[in-house]
Amino acid sequence: MSSETVSGITEPVHPFPRPNVHDRLTKALDIARPDWVVVCYGMNDGIYHPKSPEIEQAYRKGLTKLVDQVAQRGAKLVLLTPPSFDIDAPPIQNQLKKVEAGEPYGYRNPYRDYDKTLTALGDVVKSLASSPHVDRVIDVHQATDDYLKRVKAAVADYGYGDGVHPPADGHLTMAIGLLAGLGCDAADAEATLIHLTGLTPADRKADATDEQKEFHKLLLDRFSRRSAAYRKAVGVPEPMKVDGLPVDEANVIATAAEQTLRQMIATRPKPPAVPVYESYAEAAEKRWSAAIKELETLDQAEQHPDDAILFVGSSSVRLWETIESDMAPFSVIRRGYGGAKFSDLAVFAKRLITPHQYAAMVVFVANDVTGRSTDISVDEVERLARHVVNVSQQHQSESPVLLVEITPTASRLVAWPKIRRVNDRLREIASSTPHVYFVETADYYLDARGKPIDEYFKSDRLHQTEAGYAIWGALIKRRLSEVLAAGGKGPLVPDPLVPATVAN
Repeated sequence: MSSETVSGITEPVHPFPRPNVHDRLTKALDIARPDWVVVCYGMNDGIYHPKSPEIEQAYRKGLTKLVDQVAQRGAKLVLLTPPSFDIDAPPIQNQLKKVEAGEPYGYRNPYRDYDKTLTALGDVVKSLASSPHVDRVIDVHQATDDYLKRVKAAVADYGYGDGVHPPADGHLTMAIGLLAGLGCDAADAEATLIHLTGLTPADRKADATDEQKEFHKLLLDRFSRRSAAYRKAVGVPEPMKVDGLPVDEANVIATAAEQTLRQMIATRPKPPAVPVYESYAEAAEKRWSAAIKELETLDQAEQHPDDAILFVGSSSVRLWETIESDMAPFSVIRRGYGGAKFSDLAVFAKRLITPHQYAAMVVFVANDVTGRSTDISVDEVERLARHVVNVSQQHQSESPVLLVEITPTASRLVAWPKIRRVNDRLREIASSTPHVYFVETADYYLDARGKPIDEYFKSDRLHQTEAGYAIWGALIKRRLSEVLAAGGKGPLVPDPLVPATVAN
């Protein structure tokens, strides 16, 4: 319901007391008799103020009461975090121009960093995941936040609805996040929803067909009719009242509509597979096309034995001038480009990998998480990294792939906790995928205090010195030798190294 809260609080400037779900929850549960209840509150509960203990306490109290009431009915409960708020949306910016000096925070004058308030409320939701009465918590805020960062980087004039209410593509993102949280494959869910409704993410617009428009209209009509019927039956405050059919009549119509929708789904050809990198393709081509073409020129000019080691990745690979000597006696193919991310390496993977024959492939990419607002999620890094691995395995199914741990650097120390989570996912890919291996390096670059060792990095505190590359090369060569020796493809095992944290 519009304006509704679970906390029961209202900002003073609101024209009427915000509806409280607890005023209608008992009757709604009596009428619906649900097997599952999906709950998403928070956008209004923060009352457009900075986060505060009082707001969070009221929100927790209201959610806990809701959890208990649903549990008494024996229904399974899914809690969603509140979705994103976008202060940059044009309607909000236009509205803020009209706000008079000194006007208190509220829906007309939202706190600029209100999304941080929603993040704090999302943490309250997540804290309830351990409740025996909560089946699961799904973080749709993370889904919408990742989407906003991605789309804004690709579409200069993108507008996220009115900043509060997501536009259709924002709701599509919420749906995909919800379905993924319920156990569906996110890419399959997205492809299916796009295929049926014609809705698309804002960074890959396409015109809906007449059949898709018909399906979507029928779906919305069914939803709106039932929503109006239930709201009328439950009874809502005067500003929110709608005219609706009796619930039984609305359900009869809805059942007939559902049969039609299911028939349309059954007769619709399955959606084509959507590459995991598709949303990044345009931006990647625009930024890296020249660099990739230079590497393809090297493919024509260079000759390598079939048992060479292919190195792909970011600037640490590109700038490794001593790679030939550091990796001897292995022959190497160096195909790195500065600033590479998994989000663009996935786009170019086939062009960089499939022209070559190799005994093994080594991958190092370190730029998807840097501590900036444009960082993608850990889940997304894993999804894209798995695609890169898959390209190699489809090309040469038995050739090992080595994923090199992202190195801790002083310039990105603020992002190190999240980078560690990325490393954990790369390690997980290696442990769960045949012929994929993880190369541990981080401990060798940290001193006894857990800080990056200065002598291993240049003045930018990011790229490695010769001393750093000497350590890196030895670590990669040792792991590579172990992997190839285990497969009967090489006996060389260099002397072991001791992490600096241990040595000190």
